Amino acid sequence: TDIMHLAGNISDLLITLWCGTMDCGVNNNTDSWDWTVLKDPDVWIEHGKDISEAGYHLPRSYDHKPCNIAEKINSQYKTWEFQLYTFGITPGLLHGILLQPYWENFCKLVRGFQIMCQHHIMQAELKDAHALLSSWEHKFEELYYQHKEDQIHFIHPCVHQISHLISKTIYKGPPICDTQWMMERTIGNLGQELRQPSKPFANLSQEGIRCCKVNSLISIIPELGDPPKQLPHGSVDLVEGFVLLCKWAKHTAYPTGNSAEEILRFLGPTRELPAFKKWAHLLLPNGQVVHSAWREKLRSHEEIRVSHNVKVDFLYVNLICVTHYLICPK
Repeated sequence: TDIMHLAGNISDLLITLWCGTMDCGVNNNTDSWDWTVLKDPDVWIEHGKDISEAGYHLPRSYDHKPCNIAEKINSQYKTWEFQLYTFGITPGLLHGILLQPYWENFCKLVRGFQIMCQHHIMQAELKDAHALLSSWEHKFEELYYQHKEDQIHFIHPCVHQISHLISKTIYKGPPICDTQWMMERTIGNLGQELRQPSKPFANLSQEGIRCCKVNSLISIIPELGDPPKQLPHGSVDLVEGFVLLCKWAKHTAYPTGNSAEEILRFLGPTRELPAFKKWAHLLLPNGQVVHSAWREKLRSHEEIRVSHNVKVDFLYVNLICVTHYLICPK
């Protein structure tokens, strides 16, 4: 069960159900389907626009943002876009639109699938995923199939395949580690290395051999695969994996308004408000780069992939914050 194609198959199944384009039996009527919330052409067009707009709020670490699905679903809509659409954006957009039983069951699928897409899955998470996906499969049959002969074709193979991800993980490890994503990436990387158009296959085989040799060396001497640790010019190492990156403001300034109040509250009553220099980017320990709203809002809406929202663990509470400024004392 390849998790990449599974995401595409499940997405296709759900979209055809919600749009009411699933084959309808002779004794059946699509008007009796209360889950076809995207059946109306105008609603579908607006839904596509919402998907495109939501893509601007996904950081570039999510790679290609989903296009307008109403315009591109029959061509040029990639599997990665389907995965972001179904398991990232749609739960929020269909809240209050899809009837509550359908929406709650859909959320079980989303959460369970998200767990199975992790590179590291703890035993407790695996148990949660098993409960969620098993419940989704059972409830899916009740809500959509409804034990009707004319609707048995709603149960595509992917509905049952997804529950096998749990056993596969127990025996082989996280599905994301042997998915088709890696194979397609490898094919793309090798294709980029071709330099002999007259003998492309011979060239491709040699590039593959060289890639295997490099991987073998790295497996024997892991240090060879470590990226260079030199920081970019002008950056400031804040230790523990945090690094301030350019651009920065030429002059320091004193914070005002709510920013000043929060900084004083953090420093304590005995400290004076210092002057700060604003920075544009912050490298996180996980390799992602946070952009401050100070610089990001200078770009046009079409160019933005919002990267100033960060998740912070503070006093054992997870907070989603907006990074207005990245500041450093003068």
